[in-house]
Amino acid sequence: MSAWSPLHYRVYRILWIALLASNIGTWMQAVGAAWMMVELDASPAIVALVQTATYLPVVFVGVLAGAAADMIERRRLLLITQGFMFAAAGGLAVLAAFGAVTPLLLLAFTFALGLGATFNFPAWQAIQPELVPAHELKQAVTLGGANINLGRAIGPAIGGLLIAAAGPWLVFALNAASFAFVLVVLWRWKRPVEEDVGPPERFAGAVRAGVRYAMFSHILRGVLVRSFAFGAASAGLMSLLPVYASQVLGWGSGGLGLLFGAMGAGAVATAAVIPWVRERLSADWVFAVGSVLVAGALVALALVHGPVLAVLVIFVAGIGWLFCLSTLNVASQEVLPGWVRARGLALYLTAISAGIALGSALWGKLATSTSVPAAYAWSALLLVVTVALARRWRFDRIAEVDLRPAPMAAPEARLVEDGNADSPALVVVAYEIRPEAEDEFLRALRLVGRVRRRTGATDWSVYRDADKSHRFIETFVLPSWDEHLRQHQRRTVTDFELQQDLHQYLRPGTEPTAKHFVAPPEPSMRLWIR
Repeated sequence: MSAWSPLHYRVYRILWIALLASNIGTWMQAVGAAWMMVELDASPAIVALVQTATYLPVVFVGVLAGAAADMIERRRLLLITQGFMFAAAGGLAVLAAFGAVTPLLLLAFTFALGLGATFNFPAWQAIQPELVPAHELKQAVTLGGANINLGRAIGPAIGGLLIAAAGPWLVFALNAASFAFVLVVLWRWKRPVEEDVGPPERFAGAVRAGVRYAMFSHILRGVLVRSFAFGAASAGLMSLLPVYASQVLGWGSGGLGLLFGAMGAGAVATAAVIPWVRERLSADWVFAVGSVLVAGALVALALVHGPVLAVLVIFVAGIGWLFCLSTLNVASQEVLPGWVRARGLALYLTAISAGIALGSALWGKLATSTSVPAAYAWSALLLVVTVALARRWRFDRIAEVDLRPAPMAAPEARLVEDGNADSPALVVVAYEIRPEAEDEFLRALRLVGRVRRRTGATDWSVYRDADKSHRFIETFVLPSWDEHLRQHQRRTVTDFELQQDLHQYLRPGTEPTAKHFVAPPEPSMRLWIR
């Protein structure tokens, strides 16, 4: 498979080009904002806060953004987010042109752009499986990462030259123009929308369902933990690069652009060979190699004070960076079924952004109290330590899960009137179990319990019948009858297989029996008065 094969698909290719334009503008903006903060004589801690302001919105509203992307038609949501970022970048350009930008105002506009990106990311990532066949998804996701890094290679170099020639206002204006270009492409794209045959979700319920899925998915939780750890440990590399360029190397905005560009170039070069690497190494090994490369680059930056060597080291850091980020991106895509994909991707973005936001602030404070090289050295040590998380949460386990939709269950025996569809529901399932298989059955049933909670149940329990010792009762509660109907739609092939495994422990000639209950409506006030 060619590294660039997803570009053969027309819609993917057009959107990829539009995204490249936006990423070039975004990285020009990043250089402009960081260098403007340096020109305002801010301390390393304040300069590092530019990256914190970029990622902090995800921590606040990332989960809400994911729910919005699963509920709102995604093309429409992308149009809204791109329009918001166009307005924010344009406003900052105008203020910068008139010399009215202060450090606080710059952080505020950076936060606004990060807010738009927060709502943009889950919707953009969630449409990827619609644009290419399933066997091309891994490379399409990797090309998405390469797109960001190609923008990082081109944008900072151009941005640094434009800042030196005309000032930061020009790169802010060009960033706004890049959002305008994406708006035109999205407006012309006629996305086919699949009809949702299930009951519509409400926003608050959708948010809770996404969080509940993450809580009871061990594999997704591992991706989130490792994303946060990598983000926190490596955040200092990018957030302190403007200070490193000015204080250690003695460079101006052009030199900073060159450093950013070298990192992007390393990542782009890696995109061409990463399919070959994945064929020979497992996902965990790819991530470990990438972490070691980034850590080694951080140590080298702490020791190297020569411009040429610094550029080469940053190039190597870009290679390791793409190894790690592409592994995390692919894992977050592959671990999520379609019904919760955008919400899960938002949780992934929230985890890695929280790590970057926190890490940027902490490494900035450390650099202020010691030095940038010292902060880089400690960052490298922490990054190597985080690789040990693979002992508990392995990316390779994702291949064990089949997230294709399971066959729909038979219609429920009991119909619920529309007026009671929002009432809490209780499901009771009875099993007749062979005495010698009780322990194995209970272990298997607890796995099924995780499935029930992952797909919508707010409470789950198991009981033994006090009158029949071989009879076990499984109960689970859902916030509404509609949520129970959605639960049937959300079941994956792996979920179905876990439920089918319970049958091997049943007494001969028996089958599980299920009963459904719905909470009755509240009595009227008139009855209470009597």
